[in-house]
Amino acid sequence: MSTPPLAVWIGGAKVATLTAAGRSTTRRLTLTYEPHLRAGEPVLSVGLPVSARPITGPRVHAYFNGLLPEGEARAMLAYDFGQIDPADVMAMLAALGRDCAGALVIVPDGERVAPAGRGLAIDDAEISQRLARLHIEPLGADARIRVSLAGVQAKLLLACDEAGWKLPVDGAPSTHILKPAMRQFRDSVAIEAFSLEFARRLGVITTQSRIGNFAGRQALVVERYDRESTTDGVTRIHQEDFCQAFGIEPAQKYQQQGGPSLAQCAGLLREVARPADVFGLLDAAVVTVLLGNAGAHGKNLSLLHRGREIALAPLYDLLITFHDGEIDSTMGMTIGGEVDVMRVQLSHVRDEARAWGLPAAQVDARVAELCTRVPDALAAATRAVALPDEVAAALDGRIRQLL
Repeated sequence: MSTPPLAVWIGGAKVATLTAAGRSTTRRLTLTYEPHLRAGEPVLSVGLPVSARPITGPRVHAYFNGLLPEGEARAMLAYDFGQIDPADVMAMLAALGRDCAGALVIVPDGERVAPAGRGLAIDDAEISQRLARLHIEPLGADARIRVSLAGVQAKLLLACDEAGWKLPVDGAPSTHILKPAMRQFRDSVAIEAFSLEFARRLGVITTQSRIGNFAGRQALVVERYDRESTTDGVTRIHQEDFCQAFGIEPAQKYQQQGGPSLAQCAGLLREVARPADVFGLLDAAVVTVLLGNAGAHGKNLSLLHRGREIALAPLYDLLITFHDGEIDSTMGMTIGGEVDVMRVQLSHVRDEARAWGLPAAQVDARVAELCTRVPDALAAATRAVALPDEVAAALDGRIRQLL
């Protein structure tokens, strides 16, 4: 059984065609780049450079599958958009691909891609209602809002400009991600807001975020770093996560399940990015240890593409987890050989970074510099975001032990 081809667009230009053959659960995807593109360029992914010949195989499937949500959200969206098979990547992208992570717009081949609009105005009361319905309407997607974003956490995609909040209808780009409290982690909004604020105060590059209140309902409001506002509207900036870059399926995002290691990520950064970005990865490892974040994995780190320049993207998914006994303490990416977030130390970070080939003196200096900022960063983050008392006490004890 065949499926109609999909056109992959970036920045108002078609760059590739995606086709599939076989049954929906085992379809073989084939990527064919447009002939005007220069061979070897990482237009979509460093793992799928432009080729004059069609590309097929697991890497193609992993890349495009990595654009889609996971778990219950994916199953519900598949049902809502025509009871399609959630494993059918082509059908899912045909339904949801008008606004993907990075600069991609994916539509049935031959369909006109209209200039990006600014969306449909929405007030706080409706935002609150949409947040409340995310368990049955994932991402806020509907007949006019065809959006896709990876992950399992409930989230609402909206646009925002000087006039206020907008629904990203008819292909308009979303600019913000709203995350309500997780059902199994009721303080997640404050904890994630604090985690990002703490990292920023340390001097680590993160996406911008704040806690928003929408008609009495709280959510973490995260600015998309893959969007840029201009006088003419919103420009999509391309990005890919490290699982996509390595051709690893989302279900294998944790290192223990076959996902990328920090060493692999560092090696790729050495190949495609700037030397400073490897130190940015070191910063991420330090923050992971300080916060006791066991959930860091290959889809929580990304590459940002700006033309031919590739850089480590801002950190965007940080969460203190060590204090919660119901959360597995096995880290998504091991550090210095340690797999348990309750046992990992800053010495493991130093060992990890040295194993990447970074000079020991520079590693020690970088870790020491970040550590000297911890007290001020902790105080500033605490003033900005109120953590639950038990979480604040646990974090204070952890940092005292680490330092």
